Amino acid sequence: MAARRVRAKQYKVDFGDEDEVLADVARALGEDPDDLEIEEDSGLTGFGAGTVYSITVRGGRNKEWQVVEDEDAERALAIAVVTQDLEQEPEIFDKDFIQQHIDKDKLREELHSDALNMRVEDLTEMGSRRPDDFWDEWEREGLELPEHADPDENEDDEDFEKPEPDDSEVEELAEKQVAEQLRDPMQYLEEIYGDEAAAKAIEIAGIDVEEAAEEAVDVDGPAHFLARYDGQSHVTRAGLVYWRAN
Repeated sequence: MAARRVRAKQYKVDFGDEDEVLADVARALGEDPDDLEIEEDSGLTGFGAGTVYSITVRGGRNKEWQVVEDEDAERALAIAVVTQDLEQEPEIFDKDFIQQHIDKDKLREELHSDALNMRVEDLTEMGSRRPDDFWDEWEREGLELPEHADPDENEDDEDFEKPEPDDSEVEELAEKQVAEQLRDPMQYLEEIYGDEAAAKAIEIAGIDVEEAAEEAVDVDGPAHFLARYDGQSHVTRAGLVYWRAN
C-alpha cells in the first residue's frame, strides 16, 4: 500500500481563492506567480471529488500542473477516475486484478448454458457425420466406451462400425468438455472475445467497481492514476496536493 505522506501545515490558504492557490503552488515549484496562470479544470472537477485547478506557464511553455485541496481530495479524485476507467475500459487493468473482483462461480454458472448448447450442437453434428471422431473424443476424455460402441465387445461382428451416439451420450460428453472449458472462465472468454473479455466478464457476472477502485488506489497510490506525466504528486507547505500533468 502506498505510504501516506505527512506534512505539517505551516499556514493555510483559501482554496476558493485562485490567487492564494497559485501563490502557494508557485512557491513549491520555485516559479514566479506572475509567470503562471490558473483556472479551474472543469473536466476533473466534474468527477465530483472537489475543485481541481490547472496551472500552466505563460508564454507557451508546455508545462501544466493540477492541484487539489488536500490528500483526501487527491484520493477521492483518483477513486472517481479509476471507477470510470473500470466501467468504460476494464481491459486496461491487469487481468489478475479484474479476476480478483469477479465472482468466478457466478460467471461460470452464467456461461454454462450457452457453452453447453454450443458444444451439444457441435458434438451432435460430429456424431452424425463422423461417429468415429466422436468416440475418439469420448475416449480422450477418459470415458469408457459403451458396449454398443466398443469394438472389443463386438469382435464377432466383421461388419462392425461405431454407431452414432444417442442424445444422452452427446450430453454426457458435452458436459464433461464444458466443465473443463469453464474451469478458468476468464480464459474461456478471452478465447472468444480477446481484449474485450474483461468487459464481458463484468457485464455477465459484475464486480463491485467502487471496491475495486478503492483497492487499486490504496495499493498503487493516487498519483499513479492522476499524475500521468511522472506518477508523482507533491504537497505544498499549505497542504495542497499538486502533480505534473504534462
